[in-house]
Amino acid sequence: MSSINNLILNDLTAFDSATVQNAAIRIRGYVHENEDYSGSSIRRYTGDINATVVGVATTVKATALHDPEEAGELSVPWKDYYEKLSSFELPTISVFEDVDKPKNRAALFGDNMAFMHSCLGTVGVIVSGVIRDVPGIQRSGLSVWAEGRVPGHGPFNAVGLGEQVEVSGLKINEGDILVADGDGITRVTSDILDQIIDTCEEVRKDESQTQKFFSVKDKSRYKSWTSKDYT
Repeated sequence: MSSINNLILNDLTAFDSATVQNAAIRIRGYVHENEDYSGSSIRRYTGDINATVVGVATTVKATALHDPEEAGELSVPWKDYYEKLSSFELPTISVFEDVDKPKNRAALFGDNMAFMHSCLGTVGVIVSGVIRDVPGIQRSGLSVWAEGRVPGHGPFNAVGLGEQVEVSGLKINEGDILVADGDGITRVTSDILDQIIDTCEEVRKDESQTQKFFSVKDKSRYKSWTSKDYT
């Protein structure tokens, strides 16, 4: 994680998740969607829907309905998680996965946690599960994505830190760079990070050219567009 340049993360906030995904395709070609971007089950609940949040992923598997020890499973002290969170020098996006049964029946994240995360340098939280206390989360200034809302939870335990999690069909590993906005989440791998900003600029330039060309309502423009290879 120390090799990631914070300036690049900051520069990425100037681009939306779709532009970043298009840029990644130009650099390394298409990859499986599970390694690339999130599906439609996740939505943004707090923060400016049009603003882009960029950070390095830290991952948590959790249960909020049943006590894992009753099933003979071990839990991880929340103290360990928050100490780990406070040790990161780069902006982080915490990613929670609900591994309880049934899933999405109890809240994994709320307003007190939002204030704690914001204090410790977290810029966003992504929940593969459900949340509560949305007005309070909004007051914390933290941007949060989730699959739904409920008013309560049962015994709340972390059962895994730093493991691969899955959010709306996207597999996320701790240390991944995540670009998140109203469309969802795009994952950026470190091997293309040094090319991503320039390529995003190219994508934006090309899209601006196309949109400007078609801003005139004239059906004959399509033939002119294809002949000039604007695609």
